[in-house]
Amino acid sequence: MTPIFATINSGFTVSADVDLRRRIAVGIFTPVIDSAQLALQGNFDQTSANFVRLTEPRFPGSLELRIPVGGGSLMALYPMDQGIYSPAWLRIETLMPAGSLQTDNRTLTLWTIPR
Repeated sequence: MTPIFATINSGFTVSADVDLRRRIAVGIFTPVIDSAQLALQGNFDQTSANFVRLTEPRFPGSLELRIPVGGGSLMALYPMDQGIYSPAWLRIETLMPAGSLQTDNRTLTLWTIPR
């Protein structure tokens, strides 16, 4: 397995683009963060306007794929065993209350396997 790093900078809630064209996400190591949930945004290329949140039909409520992480310091498994494969380009988003932003840089580690 190969790690890929994604950083959510201080004052933001979304990471930079993560290139998964040759990788499949298996898990996300989450440091201490200011949010209790991660959302994932996917795209088929790097065009910023085309990134959309991933959906998961079994998730009650909004249908968005949300990974509960509490305060962090854990590894969240990406649910690929349910047929949800990572898109070619991914962004990780911390779901924060309206008007809130991440208070420090946070580096998340994606554990990946070859596509």
